[in-house]
Amino acid sequence: PVRIAVALAALAVLVAGCGDDTPDYKSIWTTPTTTTSSADPSAAPKPVPLSAYLESVGVTGDPVAPEKITDLTVDLPRPAGWQAYSNVHLSPGTRVIAKGHTSPTATLMVFKLTGNFDIAEALKHADADAQLSQNFTKLNGSTENFRGFPSSMIEGTYDLNGRRMQSYNRIIIATGGSGSAG
Repeated sequence: PVRIAVALAALAVLVAGCGDDTPDYKSIWTTPTTTTSSADPSAAPKPVPLSAYLESVGVTGDPVAPEKITDLTVDLPRPAGWQAYSNVHLSPGTRVIAKGHTSPTATLMVFKLTGNFDIAEALKHADADAQLSQNFTKLNGSTENFRGFPSSMIEGTYDLNGRRMQSYNRIIIATGGSGSAG
């Protein structure tokens, strides 16, 4: 079977959170100046991004345009007032929508993964890119399946160019039935 990794990243929350706890959205408006943990942050290992983990176990990923997948349906719903966004710096197959000229945005990336790996172990690395963002504060998260496929979601805030941003990231690993992704 072919495994497809779907990554959805949004600067604006487009889908309600999947966790039971209500997120603390107050962190969106303020930049934390102190840490609340008494543990030495340098003692904790840095999270390993999913792409680095997959590479370390010999898995390769090829970008695929969502409409080229024949045995799964992958789409990016477009809310009212949002339009397609293009940029020459985006990887081929990446789909972006925006409300306005540049933000908020939602990005969809699909990769055909080649190689054997443990999906549960891979998803332990799915939130690392968000967690590595400057002054990241987690608001919500879930490791529940998404529409029947293994998934990891993290929502939080971080600093970017002097502004506090909010992100919602979901990684889904789906297995296609035909052995072909396009």
